[in-house]
Amino acid sequence: MLINLILRVLPWWIREPLVIAVSLFFCGLAFYWTVTDGGWARFGIGVLFLAVAALRIHILRGELRSWQAARSPAGAPPAADHS
Repeated sequence: MLINLILRVLPWWIREPLVIAVSLFFCGLAFYWTVTDGGWARFGIGVLFLAVAALRIHILRGELRSWQAARSPAGAPPAADHS
């Protein structure tokens, strides 16, 4: 409950990387436990955390692009997409 409140108060440029870092940490921890102790449940939890991190990275990328588009002047041409 307190974590939810803290995450709602933080700005998106702090919140999103924090959620990504925590998700990747738990993903790595679950995969490590899978390798050392075995078990499909731990592997599934690791995949779940990896999917959450990938989704948040996708969301963060879209937010950054829209934020940069809003900050650019109206007459300026859009930057080339190199991805």
